Amino acid sequence: MLGSRGPSPYDGAMRDVAVIGAGPSGLLAARRCAEAGLDVVVLEEHALVGRPTHCTGVISLETAALAKVPDNIVLKRLTRARLISPGGARSDMRWHGEGSEQILVIDRGAFDRELARQAAAAGAVIDTGCRVDGLTVTGSGATLAVGTRTLRARAVILACGVSYRFQRRLGLGLPGRMVHTAQTEVDAEDADTVELHFGREVAPDGFLWVVPVTRGDRHGLKIGALARDDAGACLGRFLRRPEVRARLRSEPPRPLRRLLPLQPIAKTYADRLLVVGDAGGFTKPTTGGGIFYSLLSASLAADTLLEAFDKGAFDDEFLGRYETRWQAELGQEFRVSGWLRQLLTRCTDADIDRIVRASASEPVQAVIRRTARFNRHRELIVALLREPGIASLLFRSLFR
Repeated sequence: MLGSRGPSPYDGAMRDVAVIGAGPSGLLAARRCAEAGLDVVVLEEHALVGRPTHCTGVISLETAALAKVPDNIVLKRLTRARLISPGGARSDMRWHGEGSEQILVIDRGAFDRELARQAAAAGAVIDTGCRVDGLTVTGSGATLAVGTRTLRARAVILACGVSYRFQRRLGLGLPGRMVHTAQTEVDAEDADTVELHFGREVAPDGFLWVVPVTRGDRHGLKIGALARDDAGACLGRFLRRPEVRARLRSEPPRPLRRLLPLQPIAKTYADRLLVVGDAGGFTKPTTGGGIFYSLLSASLAADTLLEAFDKGAFDDEFLGRYETRWQAELGQEFRVSGWLRQLLTRCTDADIDRIVRASASEPVQAVIRRTARFNRHRELIVALLREPGIASLLFRSLFR
């Protein structure tokens, strides 16, 4: 138990905040609340924080505005992304030069453990190997069933990832859109380019990614798939390609699979409760990336809870300001990016070939350089829709 001070959190006393889940969103919210002097307990069902790790760990330095990113957890500094169409067309986007964002691959497990260290240093208690089986909320507080023990708290933060059993019970709804992912990491030749492979046979309604990493003197690739159905099968087919096998230096381990939300749940708050991170469906609809959105939702949730404790107001109406805040920050991003995703799923492989070729043209590259941001895609999408070649291809898909 990290950060344990004084009596057990299961001694019957009323705690201020119980956080269910020790991923980035839960740990950042816990740290923020503990720094403000609240009595915080984090309950993590796995035995170790940061394991298993499903995330690829690609972030921009904008993330550092929400949570410190130590240099020793950076696995690679990326300079370029390459889009590869079903027919072999290619388009590069570069992340270097004056004004460019810095894009990093981090060790996601180590990042979680660093956030846990910070939360514990602030005074939060982090209890691992503790699955929360029951959650009851009343006017006087929340009661959490943890095996044969119970914990009482004035407020609860749901940060339990893609487990939605509590959201169902509380009537908060489920993410409006879910996809399947699978990922493995394998020794390989050194590289500095992220690859995104598209196509109906590659990954239906999604894409396949190749992300370079370096651990000490060992180079490797994180290779994964996001798809409508069996992402593991998509990944397996890709790994069997002769040109891919030639790049690998060892046999790929069995992939980790998970569901991924691409749209927030219907309601992210209730009496004495807020929902953050993947538990609330906070990921980018275009790529499924979730670290920045998880941390942003956690920061906004912490702001709201601190106000709630100051006012002594934990009702549904007061906590609803959390949803108002994240909608102001991310609502347009979700709507525009979700709309683009729907259009792209209607595109044929021939359409994708034409889109990738068009994106390699100098006019479109200029738009990308001017408007692209790693965590916020709305401005780029709107700008691209003003490009006649791309707009006509996308809108054509509406009438299929």
